[in-house]
Amino acid sequence: MTTPAEAARLALGSFPPDWAIRHAVDRALRSGSPERTAAFEVNDLMAAAELIRHGLGVSIMPPSVAVWFQEPPTRPFPAHAPVWTLRLVHTRAEQPPAITALLRHIG
Repeated sequence: MTTPAEAARLALGSFPPDWAIRHAVDRALRSGSPERTAAFEVNDLMAAAELIRHGLGVSIMPPSVAVWFQEPPTRPFPAHAPVWTLRLVHTRAEQPPAITALLRHIG
């Protein structure tokens, strides 16, 4: 298993600075190791997976994203993994039935 500090020393693929994934990864890596090497930066998850599959680096993604890919293989962090908080933003106005059902389901 790899720790975030160990991952920071690898050729790490990254996402744009304004992406939530990037914020969470940067925060987790800063806590264990302030230095990291960016092998590539892409704004597309599929492109990142292809670059990784071809051996050009590694990437840190939420489990909910990593499960989309059959390859490359994924490994969870044993501890101190980045944390993603998801929020749903909506108006207080009447919602279409599908949104009402979703809000009821997650609420």
